[in-house]
Amino acid sequence: MAQMEEQNLISWLICKQTIGTITEEEQLILSEWRKQNEHNEAAYQRLMDTDRQALEFRRSQMTDYHRPLEDMKRRLFGENAGAVQGSRPQATSSWLHGSGSKYMYLAAAALLFLVGSVFFYRAYQNMEQAATQAQVAQADIQPGRTQAVLTLDNGETVELGADQTINMEAIAQAQKSADGEQTAPNTLSTPRGGEFKITLEDGTEVWLNAETTLRYPETFDGDERRVEVSGEAYFKVAKNAEKPFYVVSGGQEVRVLGTEFNVHAYNDEPAIFTTLVEGSIALKPVSGNGSELMLTPGSQSVFTRSDASARVRKVDTDVVTSWRSGVFVFENQNLEQIMRTLSRWYDFEYEFANAKVAKTEFMGSIPRYGSFSEVIDIFQKIGGIRLVQHGNKIVISEN
Repeated sequence: MAQMEEQNLISWLICKQTIGTITEEEQLILSEWRKQNEHNEAAYQRLMDTDRQALEFRRSQMTDYHRPLEDMKRRLFGENAGAVQGSRPQATSSWLHGSGSKYMYLAAAALLFLVGSVFFYRAYQNMEQAATQAQVAQADIQPGRTQAVLTLDNGETVELGADQTINMEAIAQAQKSADGEQTAPNTLSTPRGGEFKITLEDGTEVWLNAETTLRYPETFDGDERRVEVSGEAYFKVAKNAEKPFYVVSGGQEVRVLGTEFNVHAYNDEPAIFTTLVEGSIALKPVSGNGSELMLTPGSQSVFTRSDASARVRKVDTDVVTSWRSGVFVFENQNLEQIMRTLSRWYDFEYEFANAKVAKTEFMGSIPRYGSFSEVIDIFQKIGGIRLVQHGNKIVISEN
């Protein structure tokens, strides 16, 4: 029996069982089908779920069935279908009215069969999708985790995880030269799929997002505190009016006395985004050309690398720093930008079926610590977008 014929038969038998008109022979056919495999039984249970039936009924109430019913009439009676209520011969009218219950019963039966078939198809499709997801569950792309690599001045590397802490004093002593001076700054790097938090010698806290590098001295000697960053990092700078704090990223330098701000400065992006959460900061090109640009809380500087120009705009700082709160929030970003962000955290490769898909804008949020199958599910529910996983590669296309 062809799959479609079997689906039609089973959906009809389940409809008959629901309204209590199924025969013993039909019941036997239905029972045998349920025993064939676990997916059939699960689909049956879903179809017989009274809560789901109620939901489907409520959905059907929102559907305008008058138009398809009129189409059915036209197919049965031709172009004169609109006259069936008054201008058709009395004999035909009598058949429709006097024996209207027969017509309505046939229409209702056809409609019930159609709804049952669609309902069955949806449930069966869901079961097949669930089975497919179960088969690829072991290969599901997992979110990033707390991990980083600390590189010392002598080239030695130390791998760090969630259960490890940096012994700042011990490392500082190891990196002191004979004359008591540090020979080189430390380099703390998070890989794709990594994040890390570090507290510097002065009490400044720095959160590193995926694929980020922070260069910092073990101790801040002299009259300033200076670090370098590429990637994305959130700074909570310890106040010290006598020793300003500098963050160099790309061709930009940020000067601050004590505040909280986010720097988004990935090397593969044409601009650097500096967002001030509280306090005040001043920005200028590293080249020294141009005056300082002051930011106030809730403002973001967009520094273009190519010409060292900058502009300021107002932003929602909760959106910009959402990655620290366990969620990605996207506002008016296209899928190219979104996938670039997600690929750093989930460590996957991706490609678009065409340029149009890449430029599709999206607004919404995605949990940061869920598996990537949850991300796929979110995009699938949006509609119009399809994500297919092939190992560690995601292909994005129109649905």
